[in-house]
Amino acid sequence: MKTVATYSTPDEAHLAVARLQSAGIAASVRDDLTVSTMWIYSNAMGGVRVEVPDEELPDAMALLGEKPTGEGLLVCPSCGSTDLHVRPLSALAAILVLLQLPLPLRSRTVDCRACGKSFATREPGRA
Repeated sequence: MKTVATYSTPDEAHLAVARLQSAGIAASVRDDLTVSTMWIYSNAMGGVRVEVPDEELPDAMALLGEKPTGEGLLVCPSCGSTDLHVRPLSALAAILVLLQLPLPLRSRTVDCRACGKSFATREPGRA
């Protein structure tokens, strides 16, 4: 097995593995449990590793090097870029989550890294 990519969080690594497995490449995650319990050691350990068999390494590297495309991908309405950053929840929303109260969110703010403009997007399932 060869390491094809490393990630800071287990979630990112599992998304990469799911993408590889959907393409028929046998992939596995290594060190995800250690990083999830001792997250402060993530950088010291080299992150969470995604491994593939030796013979599938070139295909896996090519697949992970491609930008995801498809229906439902968030795109900037100004420039068409997919290089976006969704702003995290506000302090008020975090407090509501801790108190287990419903969040009155109807939209999230998204910043485009390419053109620098911001726009609002509706949460999935909201009218």
